[in-house]
Amino acid sequence: MFKVHRKPLYIFLLCVLIQAVSGNEGEAWVLSKYERLKEAADQNDPYAQGFLALVHAHGDKGLDISIEDALSFAESSSAQDHWLGHFAMGYLARFVPYGPNPQKVKAYYLKAFQDPDGTLIREASRHDPIAAYALAEIFTSDEVRPTVIPDLKLAAGYYELSSQKGYSPASVQLALLKLHSITDPGLGIVRDIKGGIKLLVQAAKGGLPAAHHYLGRSYFKGIGVEADNGMALVHFQAAADKGKPTSQLLVADFHAYGVSGPVKIDIAIRYARLAAFQLQEKALQKIQEYELLRTNQNQEEDSIPTPPSETLNNNPIIPAPALELPPVPSAPVVQRLPSVYEAKILPEIDQPNPSASPIPESFKNEKLPVVEMSPKSASNPRLLAKNAYWGKGQVVDLDAAFTLFTQSANAGDGESARYLGMMYMQGKGIEKNFEQALYWFDLAAQRGDAMAKTNLEKLQAILAK
Repeated sequence: MFKVHRKPLYIFLLCVLIQAVSGNEGEAWVLSKYERLKEAADQNDPYAQGFLALVHAHGDKGLDISIEDALSFAESSSAQDHWLGHFAMGYLARFVPYGPNPQKVKAYYLKAFQDPDGTLIREASRHDPIAAYALAEIFTSDEVRPTVIPDLKLAAGYYELSSQKGYSPASVQLALLKLHSITDPGLGIVRDIKGGIKLLVQAAKGGLPAAHHYLGRSYFKGIGVEADNGMALVHFQAAADKGKPTSQLLVADFHAYGVSGPVKIDIAIRYARLAAFQLQEKALQKIQEYELLRTNQNQEEDSIPTPPSETLNNNPIIPAPALELPPVPSAPVVQRLPSVYEAKILPEIDQPNPSASPIPESFKNEKLPVVEMSPKSASNPRLLAKNAYWGKGQVVDLDAAFTLFTQSANAGDGESARYLGMMYMQGKGIEKNFEQALYWFDLAAQRGDAMAKTNLEKLQAILAK
């Protein structure tokens, strides 16, 4: 006689029962709790393993994002030649530490798509939400060319099918289609801002980091909701705390530059360090930038004299964060949609060539405007500029600070030139421009400002990496 193992038999019968009720395997797992999925995966169910890979990659079902755990489950599923395991391997090939590797993305996506039994396509036709999501991702991937030609209209249909079955990552991608006109109008994909926001809100209620990230973006940009930096930070932080690295860098900048509250350099550095697990180079650069901010802030706060009672302006201007969120580009049909956890959603900073002269001739010869001021203000424009910059005895007024620092620097003041360098380096009240920052730091250093010389050397070192 043989012994019956009750637990595996129980799990098998439970899976059969769920499939009978829901109609397909993907829908069953979407509705299941993580513990049930894990039990099936431990029993070597390749579908459960492949789906768990996506769960960990997306931070789904209440979990934090973990590319390492996702890769482990994807490898187990792919080793059994399951289409979802192959798809998950291709999806993960977009991220550190497994990627980014376009060749692996293509190889595994096509392996899933070209299954001899046509399982992926067949399951999608049966309205399996996971199969539909996988097909949609493949049809928005440029890596699969020329074997498969991207088709956003077809992808939108599959995203919608998957979303209607309750799969949140598909809802996020569908929301992006509805929020942004990135497709040819002839495709029939209708811009629906209200519908897009509703999808994001619904997915965010389930705790999906990508949904929180794009809601934060919507609040920051005023897309479909009233612009609100405070609400933007709430959603960015929700995504950051669950392991989304791009959100971690945004939260870091919000705290470093006081976008929606007081400046908190220590918190900014902590979030930048968290982002370093996947975005090491960018995160380390931001940490150096924040350390420089802290050094200057500490030294300046100790040296600012008591300001006069008068104020320059009662309308504070809040600086934008250094990591400006990019607009979603208008693109032809072949444009790939931003993947739910795309690693590069932030624009690259337009940086000078480190091998070139650090101070371009165009800036050396540039004539900056001289601002007319009253005799009383002109008596000490640098002092008034610092008061406006730090908000000492008045509200912060970065426009006034920039104007006053410019006049004072043009009159030969080294400290004012250093402040202009800081404003350009941080993008504080003006557009970030590292070349201008280098120019003003160098000019201030030539005038004997020791702190400017330190800033110049640190910024040159950062840009040279």
